[in-house]
Amino acid sequence: MEKQMERVEAQSHQLLVPVTMQLHRLWHGCIMNFIDKHCEDVLLKKDEHKETLIKCENNMERWGEGSDAFHLELPTRYRHAVSFPWALEVMHEDYNIMRVTHPRELPLILHDEILKCDRNSTLWKSYEAFIRYSYLPAIERIGEIIDEHGHLMEPVPAARMKEIFKTEGNGYGIKWSHAPRMWFYSHMLAYADS
Repeated sequence: MEKQMERVEAQSHQLLVPVTMQLHRLWHGCIMNFIDKHCEDVLLKKDEHKETLIKCENNMERWGEGSDAFHLELPTRYRHAVSFPWALEVMHEDYNIMRVTHPRELPLILHDEILKCDRNSTLWKSYEAFIRYSYLPAIERIGEIIDEHGHLMEPVPAARMKEIFKTEGNGYGIKWSHAPRMWFYSHMLAYADS
């Protein structure tokens, strides 16, 4: 029993907490902030993207109805509520199945707008700073933690997350009952290999 407690303590302090912090930094601190920052100029103000905007709004309505099929709750911490369903495009072809569907870190429309823009534009400079100072350092740090402590890998049970945070979800639209199992392993392995 003592050995098991030592392993649990090592797992928590050396792997789970550091990687969780880095994943949150990467997703919420880097990617979601970048998407939310540019949502208005790229998605909300351009008529050619109206279909995507409507799809995002429809998905938010379905989440608001409390459907357990999506394991989601309405996001409350972004400037633009549609930023979250728009960002999920990276992980979904169908909102019932969560998996990485595209080899890029951003929604296709935002990705394409960045590719089209002038390298002296505000969007390009913002993207360059995002990759250089936020995205890449977070991925490198996750890789280092996994290399060093990956042998301790084990997900935090959803019940424990609810107990710790006193909420059904993480505040960014995903319920604890779904997120730890899905994101923990897939992101760990992806960043270890990146």
